[in-house]
Amino acid sequence: MNVFSVIEEKWTRFCEKARPALQSAGRILGQVGEVLKTIGSYLYRMRAALLSIPVAVAAIYLALLNTARLPKTVGIWIQTDGSFLMLVPRNLAVIAPLAVTALCVLLMLMSKKVTFPWLISLFSLVLPVLIYVTNLFPA
Repeated sequence: MNVFSVIEEKWTRFCEKARPALQSAGRILGQVGEVLKTIGSYLYRMRAALLSIPVAVAAIYLALLNTARLPKTVGIWIQTDGSFLMLVPRNLAVIAPLAVTALCVLLMLMSKKVTFPWLISLFSLVLPVLIYVTNLFPA
């Protein structure tokens, strides 16, 4: 018997002993893969709700900030001479952008394609900032 046959014999015995453990490890890894696949499936199905949470939180935060920072009457549609075309109450200037964002989130939740309505809802978050900036620095 040479060295190679001894190594081959020991390797064969090791493989015979380790085979049941490797098979059970394969079954466990298969089960873990199934669990991960199920979690991914649920996350994919809930993507609209998961994407709408930060948008809703940001919209509410901006509405609270504008409630505290805006004057009692807010000017909208600024003219070239620096005056406003229309004056609205502060509550309307806070609620209207919040309603636009809520409508965008609702459309996102009802749509099969989530990304495009989500981007529109992100852009709707600019409205409260623009209202505040135009009333802070009128032309």
